[in-house]
Amino acid sequence: MPLTEQQFKELFRPEGVHMGRMKVDVKKCTGCGLCVENCLFRTWEMGKDKKPYYKEGWACFSCYNCMVVCPVDAISIDGPYHVDSGFWKTIPGPLPPVRPLEPRTADGKPDEWTEVEKTIFNRRSVRNFLDKPVPENLIRRVIEAGRFAPTSGNCQPFQFIVVTNKTLMKEMNDVTCAFLTGMYNRFLDEEGVRQIAKMYEAAPNPGGWDPRIILGGIGKSVVAKVNPVMLGAPAVILIAADSRSIGGPQIQVGIAGQNMVLAANSLGLKATWVGFIAYVGAVPSVAAKLGILPGFSIVSSVVLGYPRFRQEGIVARVYRPITWLREGTDTREVEDKPALPEVNIRRGSPKAKK
Repeated sequence: MPLTEQQFKELFRPEGVHMGRMKVDVKKCTGCGLCVENCLFRTWEMGKDKKPYYKEGWACFSCYNCMVVCPVDAISIDGPYHVDSGFWKTIPGPLPPVRPLEPRTADGKPDEWTEVEKTIFNRRSVRNFLDKPVPENLIRRVIEAGRFAPTSGNCQPFQFIVVTNKTLMKEMNDVTCAFLTGMYNRFLDEEGVRQIAKMYEAAPNPGGWDPRIILGGIGKSVVAKVNPVMLGAPAVILIAADSRSIGGPQIQVGIAGQNMVLAANSLGLKATWVGFIAYVGAVPSVAAKLGILPGFSIVSSVVLGYPRFRQEGIVARVYRPITWLREGTDTREVEDKPALPEVNIRRGSPKAKK
């Protein structure tokens, strides 16, 4: 269905977009620079006084990577990413960043985290790796975690493609960067974005045009060449999926990928998702080298490596209202504020049950 002019403006030229804001306590700051290095978009820069400063008007989607890596807790949240109105409006409004809520027993007494919960809360997307190969035996164990993920109808629609060949990885990076740069330039051009809108009308994919992706992930990272697409990781596992997947391939890949990322962390590796790399499947010469099966397409990937510095830890996540429909009542209760206190831990891990 054709977009109205209002729909076009809200989707491709949104107004009232407020990128996240962080602040630094310069009295605490030691000038180590890890906040700058761990920011995907380089929203921070070091000043002449060896203190980090936020770039006005720069992209930040409130991942809090800068905060979690700070060794002296000098960085805090000044305001989360939000959009005032239109298609991308943050509902029901600017969402508060909330740390994990304290665990409680059934009778309301303080409890401790299980090891699984502890791992989930501390896991972070790691994007800074050592130039050190990942042993194949560990890669195989990560893949096994994905292979044993639950899938709709037990269809197991995966093809795992492991790439450690640096020459091929560079080609994949270059191809993806060129594609995304072309897309971004068309997005900035009025005639170009109108062409994009027509493609969108034929195959709507709203999430692909979120301001955080276009202005941040593509514009301030890939196009600006802050990071290579695969982040300089020594290994990448491409996850291709069968288009005939029961329930669709996206959910299957997501479940498998989460298993893989958690398994990687348990093995002393670190990992993150890289979805942009899916575009290499559209390049026949690269697709042929990868050996993508007929009917399959790359949905996402997991890059693996050893971290260059500590990047894990607990950060806040936005708190969306939770709706409860409890036994014994017809009343719908909307919990728009946390019912329990937040965990008061900045660095380190909460205690886990033995």
